[in-house]
Amino acid sequence: MFERYTEKARRVIFFARYEASNYGSPYIETEHLLLGLIRETSDLMYSLLPSPTSISKIRKQIDDQAVQGAKTSTSVDLALSNECKRVLEYAGEEAERLSHKHIGSEHLLLGLLREKGGLGARLLNSQGVSLARVREFVGKRPRSAADVVEIHGEDWPISYVRGKLEELGEFAWRLYPWQPSDIVVETSSDSISFDTTLKEDPAFKFVAGGWSRDYCSICNWELTIDGESEHSTGYSNGRIWLCTECYQKFFVLPVEPAKP
Repeated sequence: MFERYTEKARRVIFFARYEASNYGSPYIETEHLLLGLIRETSDLMYSLLPSPTSISKIRKQIDDQAVQGAKTSTSVDLALSNECKRVLEYAGEEAERLSHKHIGSEHLLLGLLREKGGLGARLLNSQGVSLARVREFVGKRPRSAADVVEIHGEDWPISYVRGKLEELGEFAWRLYPWQPSDIVVETSSDSISFDTTLKEDPAFKFVAGGWSRDYCSICNWELTIDGESEHSTGYSNGRIWLCTECYQKFFVLPVEPAKP
């Protein structure tokens, strides 16, 4: 179902499922998809929303309108609501309209806005984010070879990638199979820490292999033990990770984009 989706778009769906689980919802609704977009595409959302406080306002409105049930495990495979199913259909149509071969997070946002009766679209509209405005914004985003670089089928601004390469270029990277990390969980808040010496503290619970995934420091590609080879191996400096495509593209044979 998600073969054409970029990694970023898949992560939006993942976070939407996480939000639905936290609210104890039996379905992934449009408001959960909106929260997934906010989590994964904060740069895009901040560009469209009128103020930095808009996101907290949206979250509060969802909290006020949601029927809070018992939290469900994130391992439960929640179904999409009918509204969300239409959002995904619309997202595919928007990608086709723009002649984009992959369905990205921006297409999910457009699909969300097309489902006008959904809470997600209504909340965005209340903040001045309309379908016409986002279509114009997405249409103007740079897509020429000089302005973007493709990673896992998704276009990324070359200025962003260069900035990340400046941050990451000082590290020595080695190829490793990805493995889960041990963590401790604060029992009062469910907050996690990688400082496993806290397992002796009665306020924390030790969880062997509790950190079940990491993400590429450039493109957010998911690294997990359960994935195919491209998801289960990566390059690490001992603390953070790069996916194999980013490492091979930018650290082995770095290529400057064509000049206009």
